[in-house]
Amino acid sequence: MNHPDYPLRNKPALPRLHEIHVPTLLLTGDADIPDVHAHAGAIEAGIPNARRVILSGVGHLMYLEKPEEFSHLVIDFIDQNKD
Repeated sequence: MNHPDYPLRNKPALPRLHEIHVPTLLLTGDADIPDVHAHAGAIEAGIPNARRVILSGVGHLMYLEKPEEFSHLVIDFIDQNKD
């Protein structure tokens, strides 16, 4: 369904990823499904200077499975990219 105030873009996102110019962190779990890894790889390749980290021993809900490691990665990334 398309809301008239928020029309859907006609252009696919993948070819426009290079337009993103902000620090980007992609987190995936090593036990996540192959599609997630494929999508994350495509996003990483498309966004300049994107950083991808694969956490070991977790699936898609890494923030529940390893909350301390997840928080550490996210907070470090934010701290390193403050302007």
